[in-house]
Amino acid sequence: MIDCIESADRQVESHAVTERRRPHLLITILTIACIGSAPASAAPDSAPNSAKVFTDQAGKFGAQKCAGLYSALGDLVSRGAAYSVRTEANREAPDAHIIQGAVGMTYNLPELKGQAAGMVFAAPVAQGCEGQLVRVAPLQRSCQQVIKELPAGSAATANLSGVPLYQLGGNRGQVLMIASGAGCVVVTVNMASQKL
Repeated sequence: MIDCIESADRQVESHAVTERRRPHLLITILTIACIGSAPASAAPDSAPNSAKVFTDQAGKFGAQKCAGLYSALGDLVSRGAAYSVRTEANREAPDAHIIQGAVGMTYNLPELKGQAAGMVFAAPVAQGCEGQLVRVAPLQRSCQQVIKELPAGSAATANLSGVPLYQLGGNRGQVLMIASGAGCVVVTVNMASQKL
């Protein structure tokens, strides 16, 4: 288990990215495909700004072991948005501890406008790295409309104190949906691993 790291042991790197990358579909923004077991050196070439920002920030800490997974998750959580990211890692042993990023995003697409937030985590494990992303996106349409846009094979799996949890089709993670007035706050959660 990774222990909590005191703030004095952390370095923080912030960076803003303003170039917007338009996703192919709205559902790409709401659901994220699993990373699988990409090698550490594989960083997505198709999204140079986002992947490069996360890779560069991991590199400034000397974090190499999980940098590829951290980058891939960062690219996925921020896809389609202008964003800023703040990365934190352990200063003394970056490859032995978690690296995390807090991401603030602004969408300005025809089908999606407004702010969202995300968290990206990647940590070393015995055979490689494991990571997770969480994105919170308030949408300007009802949760019932959002449910209709989920990938084929998605299914409601639980009701957590009135908050529906959906397992997304195609092994794309999970989504929590919170009704907020006429809108819907969509919380996307996905895990990934990388074998070294």
